Amino acid sequence: MIGPSFERIPTNMNTKTVPSDIRARNIMAVFNLLFPAATVSRSELGRTLGLSRMAATDVTGEMLDNHIIREVGEDTRTGRGKRSVMLAIDTAFWRIITIDLSQQYLLQGALVDLGGRIIERMETPIEDCANISIALIAELARKLMAVSSQPILGLGVAVPGVVNHEGTVVDAVQLGWKDVPLHDELRDMLDLPVLVGNATNAALVAERFFGEGGADSMLIRIGAGVGASLCINGEIVDGATCMAGEIGHVVVDPEGPGCACGKRGCLEAYLSTNNLYAQIASDPAHRTEILTGAGQLLGRVMAMPLGLLNLHDVTVDAPADIAGETFIHAMGGELSAALNTQYMTIPLLHRCQVGPNASLRGQAISVLRRLVPHIRQLSTRMHTAHDE
Repeated sequence: MIGPSFERIPTNMNTKTVPSDIRARNIMAVFNLLFPAATVSRSELGRTLGLSRMAATDVTGEMLDNHIIREVGEDTRTGRGKRSVMLAIDTAFWRIITIDLSQQYLLQGALVDLGGRIIERMETPIEDCANISIALIAELARKLMAVSSQPILGLGVAVPGVVNHEGTVVDAVQLGWKDVPLHDELRDMLDLPVLVGNATNAALVAERFFGEGGADSMLIRIGAGVGASLCINGEIVDGATCMAGEIGHVVVDPEGPGCACGKRGCLEAYLSTNNLYAQIASDPAHRTEILTGAGQLLGRVMAMPLGLLNLHDVTVDAPADIAGETFIHAMGGELSAALNTQYMTIPLLHRCQVGPNASLRGQAISVLRRLVPHIRQLSTRMHTAHDE
């Protein structure tokens, strides 16, 4: 079985095609076909990708040499003729370190294989997200490096905030960060390739490959903050200033409650888990009504953008005692009232299927997408450093 494709990799602005560009594209195309757990023969691979027999042999040979793919036996078809050797992702060699900064009271890290599976995980308890420092992140990364018996391909960090394309955390209210050059600092401290990204985007990437997210989908995360991520035609949408999905501080009622950002009536002031848990604790007998109202509010707020985008599905990533059947049903009811016509139906609504590891696994996939085409160069650099 061939899984969903990765988001498009940004290309160099130089439009001249050189052999290394073709090689990198072919490697990524093969990886896309096999990720996360497909098995394909060389001949099927060549037909699917439009590669000649020689090109398919060359690219798979390089990927075998660099431990990106492996041979997993012969096909099981019956009949006459030589059976084909099947190829799959090599999950035994490379490891990715991934760290999630979006959890309350916890700094989570993991070692992930090339199939996106968590091999080892570590956690560092924290009293306050504002206590997270670059030094603490680097310390956790070093601990994961120390327990890995396999070479490290790179480091991914998922951040609950706005991250630009240079890996600078422009704004992360939960962490109390502004203009923090996280990528550059970690790269220099750890001497590893580093990819810093938005945690909600990472969760949607994980839902695409390991959950129920489609090529045209959205993930809405409800936690200490509220945010969203958007996938169109298989590509995560960053927006003009990397702020796509930052819906938590959009005002839905100017006369509403005060928000941590200083405004009144922000979506986050109504729907954050801190707020909802406080409401339920103060009036437990009306828990159902509180969650129904929260689901209806989110449905009303999201009706216009969902009508505009015509998405296939929407994932709600929130604790089960918040975004359960009551919340999802109420949200769906509001969307149906606003959107359903003979020409349009609402997107499929479902809970996140990947669970609390969504950002960890999704950010690891983003590292794979960025680095797999360049493993040969990384391997050469590692061997050179080792010899010195």
